[in-house]
Amino acid sequence: MKSPARILSGRSGWLLSGGLLAAGGLYWSFRPSSLIEPGSPGAGSQPAFAQGGDALDLDDPQPSFALLRYVAETGGDKVTGDLAISWLDEQVRCGLTLPPDQEAWLLEMLGQGGHPAWEPGFRFWMFNSSFNTLQHGSQREAFTALLRRMALADSELTLRLYALQHLGLMHEVGHLTDTQAEEIHGDLQGLATAPDSQVAGTAVALLTAWGGVDGGSNAEALDHALALAGDNQRAIGVRVTALHAAGVGGLALARALAANPAEPVPVRKAAIACIGSFGNEADCWDLEKLAAQSSRLAQAATPALRSIRYRVTAPAGPQPVPF
Repeated sequence: MKSPARILSGRSGWLLSGGLLAAGGLYWSFRPSSLIEPGSPGAGSQPAFAQGGDALDLDDPQPSFALLRYVAETGGDKVTGDLAISWLDEQVRCGLTLPPDQEAWLLEMLGQGGHPAWEPGFRFWMFNSSFNTLQHGSQREAFTALLRRMALADSELTLRLYALQHLGLMHEVGHLTDTQAEEIHGDLQGLATAPDSQVAGTAVALLTAWGGVDGGSNAEALDHALALAGDNQRAIGVRVTALHAAGVGGLALARALAANPAEPVPVRKAAIACIGSFGNEADCWDLEKLAAQSSRLAQAATPALRSIRYRVTAPAGPQPVPF
């Protein structure tokens, strides 16, 4: 089995466009209806999480499982919260697997939604760091079930996107059974095609990569991606993510979107970036015109021009950094 070496950044997200944690910016602040709002009746009660055995010194808090448990049970504060997450992140950096009782506790805590007083930004960070840690765990069936449940039904859009991306990583590194992979592939197809899906972009991005580098092109997934990217009734984030997912297959559509002044600027910028990655010298004149139209379009057109010209002068060399 391959090891899930990639760490998904909890502060900034991974892909997140979906409608993504958008190639340009996810970040919503909905709260799950299943959680108690701070200040409401019962908000002060502590979730019934399992207890661990290690000691905790709150006069001198140190990153530890005990501190993580404390933050989950009490809500914690800025200092203890950051230290708890730093402990989770350290497990990932060191490639460590949690002991079975700690892993089971972490899965239970996530399944219960964490502490009701956590602010959305901290909740997203905590969940993503926890997901990263569980990627190295042994309870893959339970972890996959949790991710799938959240991806399909969590009321927090950001957490649905995180869960989808982690399911994609589970598949990429070979941690899904054939049955799980088949079921999740079906979930992704449903999410990619549902007319009101807020995560359609991320779903189609995972579908286009589902076969891996040796899996060949996925014509059906590419068709979904192009349909989403070109649909002006879809959310901008969904369209941007879908266009990125289409890759070189989206080049013709990207040229049309970039040239259309009626399209939203983020969609045009994503289209320009696609042209920069896969276009040719004939695109340079159009990109120069776009760069002259506005400073926002120039932010995408200038590095796109640089990429194309570099490929012309050094076709066998590495791509330049686009900024």
